[in-house]
Amino acid sequence: MSSIDDTLKGRGKDYGEYKDNVEAVAKIMKALNEVHKRKTAEDLNLIDFTNLNYIVIKLARLAATPDHIDSWHDLQGYAKLAEEYYKDK
Repeated sequence: MSSIDDTLKGRGKDYGEYKDNVEAVAKIMKALNEVHKRKTAEDLNLIDFTNLNYIVIKLARLAATPDHIDSWHDLQGYAKLAEEYYKDK
């Protein structure tokens, strides 16, 4: 088995099936886009979508493993990076 296969097997064990996670993230992102569109009459732009998407991916993983401290750190890191991006705009 290759290194990538080992990694994917481990992630599957930690976070569940990839398909389930992708579908959950897609549903959440669709809902967030709908909220934005109701307010602005426009879809999220790609930067805003991507910033939210990083956070939603981590939330989906945390739903499976809420005690996984590294995911909480990642979530904080993505929020900090997004904050810095918007402050610099």
